[in-house]
Amino acid sequence: MTSRIPSARTLLQEVLEDNPNLDVNSLHAEVFNLMVYYRSKYYEIGVDSFLSKLDLPDELRRQIKQKMLEPVQVADKEYSNFMEEVSRRVSQAIQPISGNVAELCVERELAKVGLIKDVNFTRRRERTDITVYYPDMHKVKSRHRIEVKNVKLRERAVRGLLFDGDSLFGFFNDENEFTESNVEVIEDLCRKTRGFCYIPPTTLNRMVFKGQRFRPNTVFARDMLNFAKTGKIA
Repeated sequence: MTSRIPSARTLLQEVLEDNPNLDVNSLHAEVFNLMVYYRSKYYEIGVDSFLSKLDLPDELRRQIKQKMLEPVQVADKEYSNFMEEVSRRVSQAIQPISGNVAELCVERELAKVGLIKDVNFTRRRERTDITVYYPDMHKVKSRHRIEVKNVKLRERAVRGLLFDGDSLFGFFNDENEFTESNVEVIEDLCRKTRGFCYIPPTTLNRMVFKGQRFRPNTVFARDMLNFAKTGKIA
């Protein structure tokens, strides 16, 4: 176990080594759980390292409490205690990794149906997460931009669809986020771009308000393959 949290690609590969046949939602869930595991180990290593530097005879409890609450200076920044410093670094590491994990899961789905990166699709170009081309990126007749989001809908997911995406792919796990007004907004945006909102089947099935432009994210790769072949999503 290292003192660093592995990269998104490393986490993805570690999960796939044990089970290469996971569907996209199971893969994302497993990688996310592995990321949380490494985060907990990161904290554990930090605490172990901290305690190993302490002299722990008589006043053990008092010393630990006092030490844990002491301010910590890191470079030119001061934290109220060492746990705050550790958690800040973990948070800063987890956020980009989490987004990267989601995009890599989607990238794998496209590769599984035969689409080739930097030929049929690109990642993080043209102000969006994934772009699929018809017939390819070297002879572009049309393109479809996909915004990839993690487990929470949040306002920026809709904003990304408004400004930078034609479709939205999400690992959204809370059907209650899809209120009637949210569904209407997403439905309207997707209709204008001829795109869809792709979400986990379990979430889609539990939604009270459903729209015509919502599809299970397990059919996303099939739709993008159709687009790469015909320039349209059936």
